[in-house]
Amino acid sequence: MPVAARRAFTLIELLVVIAIIAVLIGLLLPAVQKVREAAARMKCSNNLKQIGLALHAYHDANLQFPAGYVDGNTNPASAPDSDTGPGWAWSAYLLPQLEQGNVYSQITFAQRVGTGVNAAVSLTAIPVFQCPSDPNQQAVPVYDSSSALIATVAHSNYLGCAGSEETFDAAGGTSPSRGAFYRNSRTRMTEVTDGLSNTIVAGERGGNHAPGTWTGAVAGGQCPAWASTVPATAPNTPPPGAAYDNGDYGQALVLSHGNSVHLPSAGYPIYDPDIFTSTHTGQGANFLFGDGSVQFLTTRINPTTFEGLTSVAGGEVTTDW
Repeated sequence: MPVAARRAFTLIELLVVIAIIAVLIGLLLPAVQKVREAAARMKCSNNLKQIGLALHAYHDANLQFPAGYVDGNTNPASAPDSDTGPGWAWSAYLLPQLEQGNVYSQITFAQRVGTGVNAAVSLTAIPVFQCPSDPNQQAVPVYDSSSALIATVAHSNYLGCAGSEETFDAAGGTSPSRGAFYRNSRTRMTEVTDGLSNTIVAGERGGNHAPGTWTGAVAGGQCPAWASTVPATAPNTPPPGAAYDNGDYGQALVLSHGNSVHLPSAGYPIYDPDIFTSTHTGQGANFLFGDGSVQFLTTRINPTTFEGLTSVAGGEVTTDW
């Protein structure tokens, strides 16, 4: 009785099939990555929309936005290197409006951020303050100018807008181009004479550029600029180092600025930690406006327009963005 011939793949056929599968994977992978990034960008936008709703709810209850950060240094002309704490930021005061009342109730606001009775709660990671596109969401160690670790605080990708001047100069809110948030600010909607829909109140910062936190401005702490070195310094690298040479003080942990030179996610200059950046594709970042809307602004925005959007009462006409 004849034996039936066994049917099987030849080696060449198998290699051809493997090659075809590899090509298909190569074609599909970019599409999958694009879909994943689109979803992450939408989630980031939704985070900022929730923060916008919380800001409006806070304003309804208190007739003002929360302070950029609260500090015992009450001299508007004083620089943030004279801050004394406690430092709790605008984002911490929004916790009840963001359904984080349990975290809020654990904070002793009269005491400093990240230390003593507030050490544990300052490490609480809160999803609404984190962009899903950013892989650098670990807790942030904060060092003082002597390289001593003085606090460790939870990460945040969303920073309050201090205006068009660097946050070191704008900390006291005396600049005519001031933003909605600065040290001990009490900004009311009626003061936003440029229009809520034409005023940025918060925006993104990627953890690969510089650290940020929802907790507060750690008095005496440094905010390094990881991207200021070539190659860039790894996030949360302890001092000393060039990233700290280009660093800022604790106010930059919760505030950012933007102007005609410091555009969203611009490659240069990269030396200031207190600017708006993101890890999204498209060379830009998400921004929350005073009316609660969220816009993705890119490096291609008109520089004068972007600078005008950061102030609350600069009198600029901003229509081409």
